[in-house]
Amino acid sequence: MVSRPATTGGPVVVAVDFGASSIRVCRVDLGTRPPAVEVVHRHAHRPVADGAGHLRWDWDRLVAEMDAGLAAAVARGPVASIGVDTWGVDYGLLDERGELVAPPFSYRDDRTAGYDQVVDAVGGPAALYATTGVQLQAFNTIFQVAAHDGGELARARHLVLLPELLVHHLTGAILAERPSAGTTGLVDITTGDWSADLAAAVGLDPVLLPPIAAAGERAGEWRGIPVHLVGGHDTASAVVAMGAAPGPRSAFVSAGTWLLVGRERAAPDLGEAARAGNFTNEIGALGGVRFLKNLAGAWLFEGCRPAWGDPPVADLLAAAATVDGELPLLDVTDERFLHPSDMLAEVTAALGLAIDAVPALVVAAIVASQAAGTAAVLDRLGDVADVAVFGGGGRSALYRRSLAERTGLPVVQGPVEATALGNALVQGIALGRYADLADARAHLARATVGAAASATAATAGDR
Repeated sequence: MVSRPATTGGPVVVAVDFGASSIRVCRVDLGTRPPAVEVVHRHAHRPVADGAGHLRWDWDRLVAEMDAGLAAAVARGPVASIGVDTWGVDYGLLDERGELVAPPFSYRDDRTAGYDQVVDAVGGPAALYATTGVQLQAFNTIFQVAAHDGGELARARHLVLLPELLVHHLTGAILAERPSAGTTGLVDITTGDWSADLAAAVGLDPVLLPPIAAAGERAGEWRGIPVHLVGGHDTASAVVAMGAAPGPRSAFVSAGTWLLVGRERAAPDLGEAARAGNFTNEIGALGGVRFLKNLAGAWLFEGCRPAWGDPPVADLLAAAATVDGELPLLDVTDERFLHPSDMLAEVTAALGLAIDAVPALVVAAIVASQAAGTAAVLDRLGDVADVAVFGGGGRSALYRRSLAERTGLPVVQGPVEATALGNALVQGIALGRYADLADARAHLARATVGAAASATAATAGDR
């Protein structure tokens, strides 16, 4: 018998979810329990090199794919609201007519390689962390702006983060949503406002920064349908849907292109240990912070696949699960994997393997490295009782099993489409369908928490 969500009556919303390698447009029925997610449009993408060799997003194509997805979504029936999330840190510059000055740069472009000089110019790493609570990464918006072409900046009248750039396309509104703004390294995490001093220090006129609004606010409408701000940064939306009732000692892994490993906290941790560990304090979609660390995720083996003839990820993981014995490990926090010219060469060199090593061995070593890196972060977090793994990478039984074996913790598989689902839950709160975050999460499916020993389940579910 097929299990179907219970119907309780409620609205259908559209979640536009842009990942850094795939975009999805989903209809989410908030009238079922748990909410039913239907992906109506999907498009794989990558950054492309411009004439100067810099990586930019094919923005016109991505916007066109979103429009096609929205058309497909409304063709299937009434829609009560639309919400948009994307990856963080990247932005577009709008001119005086509200049009893009140029396609947005990708955070994987290497123009920010000298970001340490910018850190020194704004007072050093300790002072920067005390203001923003954001981990040092070469691609943080503050460093991208410092490296941005002066001619493009001179033509700009607004700097808009990518989620709100899509909202602008739909509604004409120019604003910033709190979690997406929080990824920039330009927000004072104590006040919640833009830091005019930091903006000025990197040559950005603070007047280019739009007003910051909260998730759940109505930004405008598209063809008569309300468009609500959600957790604009995709991790913020994903963590909203991390589980039906996460406990105070629950940790999470948002598993996709990146592995975002952390815990929800009521307030930021700006202490020296947090800074030295390069943890970041990301502003939560509905309050609080996500205290986490970035690790390289599916990007590692996705980058190797072309050299192997693009075999399905499911096949690679299934083969990797058959590899026995001790595996070499690489550092999944190493910036060398951000955008190498040859990912397979970079990965195999880091593992001490020949470049022609069988794919199963390379993938097994990558997954083991990801589990080891995740376990190290969980150890730094301390007092963790269980771990929820959600997003596309959460389907990997090999990763979940390896993580459980390394930590001795129960590992829960959360929603695969967690980002779209969290996006929709915030819309549900805005529409009055749910009272608050706890009420919204209570409508999610309750995952069974298995003991660590049970995580040795077969890998047939790997995707």
